Amino acid sequence: MVKFLSKILTAICLFTFIGSQKTLANDENKKFVYFTFDDGPTAKNTPMILDKLKELNIPATFFVVGKLINENPQVLERIRDENHAIGLHTMSHNRNKCYASHEAFIKENSELRDLLKSKFNIDANLIRFPFGSQNSYLRMDKVFLEKLHNNGFKIYDWHIDTLDALKPQNTGETILSICKSQFQKRFSENKNLVVLMHTNSNNNNTIEALPLLKDYFSNLGYEFNTLTNAPELYNIK
Repeated sequence: MVKFLSKILTAICLFTFIGSQKTLANDENKKFVYFTFDDGPTAKNTPMILDKLKELNIPATFFVVGKLINENPQVLERIRDENHAIGLHTMSHNRNKCYASHEAFIKENSELRDLLKSKFNIDANLIRFPFGSQNSYLRMDKVFLEKLHNNGFKIYDWHIDTLDALKPQNTGETILSICKSQFQKRFSENKNLVVLMHTNSNNNNTIEALPLLKDYFSNLGYEFNTLTNAPELYNIK
């Protein structure tokens, strides 16, 4: 009887182990797309984006600006309360100020991180450079990267640029077409895709594009997630 029970327990353990291995293998094969929104929180557009994300059941990541948090604290609280990820996008978004030096950039984002923690109990270490980490004002290099890492920041650029900052007048269909083109040309093999969007007052068509983008990436087998546990992504241009 003891031997019989021992064999049963062994079989159960083996089955459990095989099942867990299959789960891990399936997780490794998953593909994720990360919708990210820069330049908020704004008073009108950000709540409209949040409404649409809630309707579509999509988690997202918002890279927020300190001066706008002070203007729209309730919108920031809603981003937090609806379980979206929150990242740092400087206090001022002023290129002359935040890119005056490595130390100026770190100071702006450290102040923003402290603001989020002290007023909203948000721990934030994800960071996005205004205009990307290879901007023409203060490009990231190895020295700068080491300083950022020493201050506990994780840097995120993007793969797909919807171009909604440069051309907010583009329709939702045009935004979808832009994303399709970039994906097919450069990123069709990626298991992790970061999509850049904005939440400025003129980005209404970005909201129009969200259901189209959801359908497109879902049909390609991607799941939606926040950048909280995503691989760090920088210097990709």
